[in-house]
Amino acid sequence: MRYEVVGFGQCCVDYLGRVEGYPGINMKREVSGLTMQGGGPVATALVALSRLGITTSFIGKISDDYFGNFITKGLREEGVNTDHIVIEKGKRSQFAFIPIEKRSGERTIFWSRATVSPFNPEEVNKDLISSARLLHLDELMIEGSLEAAQCARCAGVSVVVDAGSYREGSLQVVALADYYITSEDFVSQYSQTDVTEEVVRNVARELLRLGPKVVIVTLGAQGSLTVTKNECFFLPAFQVDVVDTTGCGDVFHGAFIYGILQNWELKRSVQFASATAALKCRSVGGRTAIPTLQEVNKFLESGEYTHCKMIFGISG
Repeated sequence: MRYEVVGFGQCCVDYLGRVEGYPGINMKREVSGLTMQGGGPVATALVALSRLGITTSFIGKISDDYFGNFITKGLREEGVNTDHIVIEKGKRSQFAFIPIEKRSGERTIFWSRATVSPFNPEEVNKDLISSARLLHLDELMIEGSLEAAQCARCAGVSVVVDAGSYREGSLQVVALADYYITSEDFVSQYSQTDVTEEVVRNVARELLRLGPKVVIVTLGAQGSLTVTKNECFFLPAFQVDVVDTTGCGDVFHGAFIYGILQNWELKRSVQFASATAALKCRSVGGRTAIPTLQEVNKFLESGEYTHCKMIFGISG
């Protein structure tokens, strides 16, 4: 079967719960609403795409234990194809514990690295990637990511990269991307300075010169900055009652990809992605409240929303 979007990247298990505040050293704090969900940047983006009606398949590597089974079961229940996941025996998949502050909906992540081996280039399913309309990848398994991106490039398949952090190999991947979506953290790590309007713009333009046709910097509650060869614009985030921000960036990426596949103009795709990510914040976890296409359209058509205020004065 040919899938519209193939995702390559990391998948994990998230334990999440809400706290009144973070305790000090040697202190205790009750956690409420404890839940367990599948996670991972690309995997969650594919779940968002599936809920929006797009056919997807995930390439990743997991363990053969309870965690691995939980990951695949969660993806299958969301309609994401898992036939091309590599399973390693006797290993453990990555997991995280995520306490969420009730007042703000902001979260802190404590994570444990998987013991499964990194994806190597020979394990990348090139036929699957070459048959897709679009490849979505992160940079967490750099050798595999480079191989997947190069395969897509040779086949004329669009490449969208989730670059949440600046890491070794990032600049190699950006050269193979059509759409490179970074974060405020990436900008800070790359520039080695405080994040200001000028720094965000300069980093985005530097990345654009390396190869992609679009660079987007997501700025959390502030919104996002989008840069192309011919335009530069800022879109503020939608203001909603936030329960949990976990997975917002992942959902943004998935919804943005939906807009690409619809051949929408760039600004419409970014606005749609922002609205979808905002609606995700309604519940705990990266996936529980990911909206359907009907929910996003209803939200945007209602006009009953406001935008968040900016911390620093980015303008279009």
